[in-house]
Amino acid sequence: MVVTTMKIALIQPPSGTPALKVPPLGLGYITAVLKRSHIEAKVIDLNVENISLSTYLSREKPEVVGVSSIVTNARQALEIARKTKNILPKSFVVLGGPYLSMMGDRLVTRHKEVDATLRGEAEFTFPELIKRLRNGESLDDVEGLIFREDDEIKSNSPSNPIDPLDQIPYPAREELKMELYGENAGSIFTSRGCPYQCIFCSRPVFGRKWRGHSPDYVLGEIQHLREYYGISNLSVLDDNFTVDSDRAERILDGIIAKKWKLNLYFWNGIRVDHMTRNLLLKMRKTGCTAINYGVESVDPEVISFIRKGVSLDQVEKTIRLTREIGIRANIFLMLGNPGDTAKVADKIMAFVGKVQVDGVHLSMATPLLGTKFWDWVEKNGCWLDYDREELLDWPIDDVDESYPVFETPDFTTYERIKAYRKTRNLLKEKGLLI
Repeated sequence: MVVTTMKIALIQPPSGTPALKVPPLGLGYITAVLKRSHIEAKVIDLNVENISLSTYLSREKPEVVGVSSIVTNARQALEIARKTKNILPKSFVVLGGPYLSMMGDRLVTRHKEVDATLRGEAEFTFPELIKRLRNGESLDDVEGLIFREDDEIKSNSPSNPIDPLDQIPYPAREELKMELYGENAGSIFTSRGCPYQCIFCSRPVFGRKWRGHSPDYVLGEIQHLREYYGISNLSVLDDNFTVDSDRAERILDGIIAKKWKLNLYFWNGIRVDHMTRNLLLKMRKTGCTAINYGVESVDPEVISFIRKGVSLDQVEKTIRLTREIGIRANIFLMLGNPGDTAKVADKIMAFVGKVQVDGVHLSMATPLLGTKFWDWVEKNGCWLDYDREELLDWPIDDVDESYPVFETPDFTTYERIKAYRKTRNLLKEKGLLI
């Protein structure tokens, strides 16, 4: 029987974009670890649940409210913190996730409604925080925690990446409204982290140390999704599924051996230099319908500068091989990278036509705090009049209305917006924008 002496709410803020309406697996993992210690938590995903948060807070009066946030819903996360403190001034409000992990002590310092932030992976540190709060113990050595104590801001040592990953239970999907996520319900992480050095990439939670679940763990989670939720569409959200190619092949071999009928989709980007004919053939046998390749630019000099570590020749060969085997080959591209000019739109469309990709995910290149890209703009660009302290008006970077937050002498704000909209419109006309 699950018992608790402290009422806990874990909240996912609204994102404002349908693409992000996926199960909040981070909160699911934390909830699963809490349940293992007989601690109950209520998960609320405001992306899909039509509830009044004020009514819930007033009625249920949770003593601890945890809010997960990325950059593009940071404003909403802080609003949830304010609302919670207005209704429940004695509650303990802690924020976590990628946004909070990159911001250091800025938010606890600037926002009295935020009692603490928890940096990095929180599956073990959040339950430790709950135990300390419940027992009235010191918070001084809860790893990753930044908190306020008697008007003093304290910053504990960072937490280490969880390794091995298999010690974490499957996300507590039974605490989520799984029926509301549609084809995204089958989202899954099989690994965490990425060892590569792309200048634009921020990894404040999973970090650069790659760690993979064992094939047995992954196959067990897929079986769980199939049996309990009837999942046939499986979206792999890993930063880098193929770092360990042997592990990747063993997962695919397991799916093939079990004769599961899946529509397998690698959403978050796979490196073109990791793909082989054998790997692609196995992906096809598992029911893989589409792969998104992280390409980022079609200019060789730009690719080199952003440290992507691949060549356009590798990109072209992998896309052709993927399509030849019968899998849709989509690519991620950014417009406005260091080195881009007003000619970038024409370069993108020429490349897309030449290689015949099946889809393009186009975003405005937007620096994140703590990246080499941010440092490059500080030295070589000119920031526009947007908030760089808390990034609260940083754009959703892959929608029609996106906008640049910096410019350079050879690629002005006007030229960036014009090139971005032109490229998106041309891709739409060809049915390629995803």
